[in-house]
Amino acid sequence: MDRPGWRWWLMAIIIILWTALLVGGFFWAHKPFDLTLLAGLGRTLGSMGVWLGLTALGAALGRRLMGPALADEWPFTRLALTAGVGLGLLAVLMGLIGLLGGLRPPVAWGVVLLLAGLLWRDLRHTLADVRRLALPRPGSRWQRWFLFYGLFSLSLTLVTALAPPIAWDSLVYHLTGPKLYIAAGRLGHPIDLPYLGFPALGQMQFTLGMLLIGDGVAALLHFGYGLLALALTVGLARRAFGDTAAWFAGIILLSVPSLFTLMSWPYVDITLMYYATAAFYAFYRWRAAYQQGQAETAWLVLMGLYCGFSGGVKYTAVVIPLALALSLAASCWRDGLVALARRLAIVAAIALLLVLPWLLENWLTTGNPVYPFFLDDALYWDAWRGWWYDRPGTGLATTAPWRLPLVPLEATILGTQGSNFYEATIGPLLLLAAGLLLFVWRCLSREEKRVAGHMLLFFLLNYLLWINGVARTGLLLRIRFLFPVFGVIAVLGGVAMARLPELRRPQLDINWMVLVFFNLTLALSLFTLAVDFLALNPLPVVVGVEAREQYLARTQGTYQAVLDEVNGLPPAARIYFLWEPRSYRCQADCWPDALLDRWLRLTQDEGLAPAGIAARWRAEGVTHVLLHQQGLDFIVEAAFDPVTAADLAALAEFQAQYLTELARWGDEYILYELRP
Repeated sequence: MDRPGWRWWLMAIIIILWTALLVGGFFWAHKPFDLTLLAGLGRTLGSMGVWLGLTALGAALGRRLMGPALADEWPFTRLALTAGVGLGLLAVLMGLIGLLGGLRPPVAWGVVLLLAGLLWRDLRHTLADVRRLALPRPGSRWQRWFLFYGLFSLSLTLVTALAPPIAWDSLVYHLTGPKLYIAAGRLGHPIDLPYLGFPALGQMQFTLGMLLIGDGVAALLHFGYGLLALALTVGLARRAFGDTAAWFAGIILLSVPSLFTLMSWPYVDITLMYYATAAFYAFYRWRAAYQQGQAETAWLVLMGLYCGFSGGVKYTAVVIPLALALSLAASCWRDGLVALARRLAIVAAIALLLVLPWLLENWLTTGNPVYPFFLDDALYWDAWRGWWYDRPGTGLATTAPWRLPLVPLEATILGTQGSNFYEATIGPLLLLAAGLLLFVWRCLSREEKRVAGHMLLFFLLNYLLWINGVARTGLLLRIRFLFPVFGVIAVLGGVAMARLPELRRPQLDINWMVLVFFNLTLALSLFTLAVDFLALNPLPVVVGVEAREQYLARTQGTYQAVLDEVNGLPPAARIYFLWEPRSYRCQADCWPDALLDRWLRLTQDEGLAPAGIAARWRAEGVTHVLLHQQGLDFIVEAAFDPVTAADLAALAEFQAQYLTELARWGDEYILYELRP
């Protein structure tokens, strides 16, 4: 071929310039993106990258510690088990760093990069596990439908989790705590926010994500725990009862509408569900190893780790190790007390070691290791406030004892997300499928009955703790407190559905009838999820088409406008909130009314008159007061909180004599200045 001459080169240059001129000119005039879009998309991709990186790092750390014991696990299950161990240890490490005052972005990045360097071989093995992952292969038409349902619903949930956080408890304390810790550089209790005394494992994971890149990681971590819990639920059902039970267990868990809602929020309920399911999975695997005469210590260690991490998420996890201890004792009591005590000691010692940092932090900062419970003399706490927080005598045992046996039915049929009635929508399939276990029990093998018996014990003890709270106080009428055992319940429902075909007869196919209602429920739930997604419309802000500020203004309404006004106050301002517990996006010195008791504590507990309250607040440096008038009106109308006419009269007098109105948002909020 002849070498091209100057005419060819001239032609080539003209073609390239002509192409560049037209294409470049077109997109100069019709820009496909702007800085807002790039910033939003970059924030989304950065959050996803940090979430996936932390999950991979956690899985590598878990593999380094427990890898040999998990060699024969299904890749999905192995990743779920190791990631939970590693993420839990990262949270404990950040808690210890927080106690030492090292909560700074350079420290967080240094810890992550150092661990990545030390664990690079384990990271390679973890990524190899990831490459081996594949979607389960459906074996029937309904399994293909289950797979579509799961993928579609989880995809919508992931997009929602990528949007800026707006969920209530996130703005009250799940993100407010990490924000305060980062501002101070250490763990502490800088303002009157009692929820900071709760175990902080979940919050320390959020803190790590916020130190690395921002608050967009927090909801993704919670979403990730949902995926891990799903993998363990399916893995447990598969090992204990077979593939068909595994398909049903997974879809029963995913049939809970509030599961998707919570997975998209920076909460910790799904985190605890994962660790509870993982703790039971470790028990199940220990029991199998024990029966086969294999090495069992590794599974006892894992059981202790997951029990300890559970205790680091919520105080209510105290029943999890108790239930597993009873199951463990029932499984090996013939070995004698010494052998039993040794096994229990391994689990208990590891669990206690992992819970200690949170108890120590509480003791150092508030004077009560289990703040705010049990002790009445602690930071921002006294006996009146303990009564207010617990509200004994308002539960169903006092108000409607006949409803106590009906609580599961009420929660299933009437429970609604976003309402005070059980505060969650759990759908009918969880109770439906688990209830069918009674009818298929005789179809189970002896070993399956024993495993199911341990699961029932695990559920029963957790249920008894919750129903005792429901009987005692109306504040615990929330089904979210039972979410930790939903994974185990889903497995029980899965085996019931898998054995249901054995009950059919030529005259009536019971299995087909139940499956019709089963799939109709899934279809309607998926439709509702899609409608809610479209109503929220998070996709524009996720991809950067809508600015973060616009999304918050659209979804938060008046509240966001109020915060904008508060954030514009002088730097020296200190604002006390009344009947408004959310303060996460407040950039000023805001003190939220976390328990909605700030005013009543002064009038009812301390007996102060308006003049005394004004003097107290001036001495505490208060310059402004934000009154959530709509919140107060709602509470007065609901008549649950004991707001008296005298309390309201004192508030009116205080407003008239000691406050100057600066801004008003209809009948919702009023911003005042405290007169000097």
